[in-house]
Amino acid sequence: MKKYIKLMVGLLVLACLLGLNISVANAHQWSSYHWDKSGTAIHIYNYFYGSHQTQARAARYDGWTKIGILYNYEQSSHTHVSVFGQNSGDTGWGGLASITSVSWTTHCWWWCHINHVHSQYNSYYPRSSLYIQGIFCQEIGHAWGLAHSDTGDCMGLGYYNFDKYYYGSHNNTDFYNMYCCGH
Repeated sequence: MKKYIKLMVGLLVLACLLGLNISVANAHQWSSYHWDKSGTAIHIYNYFYGSHQTQARAARYDGWTKIGILYNYEQSSHTHVSVFGQNSGDTGWGGLASITSVSWTTHCWWWCHINHVHSQYNSYYPRSSLYIQGIFCQEIGHAWGLAHSDTGDCMGLGYYNFDKYYYGSHNNTDFYNMYCCGH
């Protein structure tokens, strides 16, 4: 009887662990890059400068109000995420997120812990104010660890849609799946 109970407990633990991994695997995550997962919430500080700060702040605020475990603050100096607009010329891209600093972590056994990201709008290409907010929404979303997705929100802007400028409920689910419970 003890062997049967141990076997059942072991199978239950295995099933729970697999379930947790499936949640993470289902998230539209930007590779395995992530922020500090040690607490019950993720705290990310943003620094805004350059052109189109109104649209950038609107995108940050939209995420703040829709992604439950994310606390993203504005700070007046260089910090976790630098959000800016500037004319980068005829590059072919309207927005770009680039990880500029990472550190090693046991979570993925390589340099995947994000320390700093740049989220940029390329003002060379003229866009409407709402479209610029959508670009910032996507590039800031990348900074938080989200990948492009066809889920009816800004993470698909320019790839799957051309008129979704805000975070959607799926982004909250993806973020939660990436960061909840110490994954």
